[in-house]
Amino acid sequence: MQKKKILLLGEYGAFSQRICRALSGSPDIECVIGVADARRRARLERETGQTVVAVPHDPHSIRRALEDVFAVINARGPFLARNYTVAEQCAERGVHYVDPADSNDYVSGLARLARKAEKHGSLIVTGAAAAPTVSALLVDMLAPEFDHIHEIHACLAHGKNDCRDFAIARAILGYVDLVSRMKEKGRWREFQGWTRPQSVYFPAPVGRRRGYLCDGLDLDIFPKRYGAQTVTFRTALSSRASNFVLSFSRWLKRRGMMRSLPSPVRVSLRAISTLPRFGDPNGGLGVELRGDKGGVPLTRSVFLVVRDGNTPAIAAAPTVALVRKWVRQGVSTAGVTPCVGLLDWPEVRNELMGYDIVLVRA
Repeated sequence: MQKKKILLLGEYGAFSQRICRALSGSPDIECVIGVADARRRARLERETGQTVVAVPHDPHSIRRALEDVFAVINARGPFLARNYTVAEQCAERGVHYVDPADSNDYVSGLARLARKAEKHGSLIVTGAAAAPTVSALLVDMLAPEFDHIHEIHACLAHGKNDCRDFAIARAILGYVDLVSRMKEKGRWREFQGWTRPQSVYFPAPVGRRRGYLCDGLDLDIFPKRYGAQTVTFRTALSSRASNFVLSFSRWLKRRGMMRSLPSPVRVSLRAISTLPRFGDPNGGLGVELRGDKGGVPLTRSVFLVVRDGNTPAIAAAPTVALVRKWVRQGVSTAGVTPCVGLLDWPEVRNELMGYDIVLVRA
């Protein structure tokens, strides 16, 4: 059987490495790594044993790299600049595409590619990450227990050892100036990112975390999918110190005193991520539903609890599961869609089996 070529675009950080390792073990997949910096190509090829190609950001280079490619995984984040070059080139050439973007502002811009993707038989999928794909699957587990779902609250708590505090801080500071919207008590209300902190309680060994409101596709999808009148999505970094540094940086940026993460902030976040006395290596993803059953108020929660810095495995699982499904079953639709509803829980669970991750219901 001829292998399907999958082009993985990114700088081959921890997220891309997890995806590449998972897909490279499939006998029917050829995973090719695409990096923007041509100087890294030879070194990465030696270190990984994978085929590595230089794919700069310009449309011509991307178009050339798509020759004989079945699907593209775009891990070139953060997805904040509304740069749709990769997705557009895939739509024009009938190549399937998936990315982990979860910002409503970014995702809304992909809709303009729908007609082009349908014409050429390309399926453009976004949001293939912890939120909204896995969070929706967790909600689906609990939804049959309710007659009506009134509220959905989701929180993603990062672990210290996944070394993402700096990357998350950079992404969050990239959109704190944007005004997002969430449904609250049946009305759409505006809010700013990294505000309204609230304690979120995860099962042991994670425990209490301080979560902050963030933009995410859950906020737009869940009211429509489940009829919820209130939906929130929060993110919690691995330590109180990281939360404080990011909150202070946000305060400075909102007042025009900084544009990007200055060196002292970068050094602080990296130090906090490595010093043994700061932060919790455990993390997870949890959702809480509030509603009623037979007219009686009902609250249910379910959590994925992650030990030892494996939180990024939750984010990578939907992309890996979706590409495997495409390769195995083919792709019968075309257009632009978020990843919600394209995978079932067993398909995602299979990609989490190799990590210390447990499902806990409360």
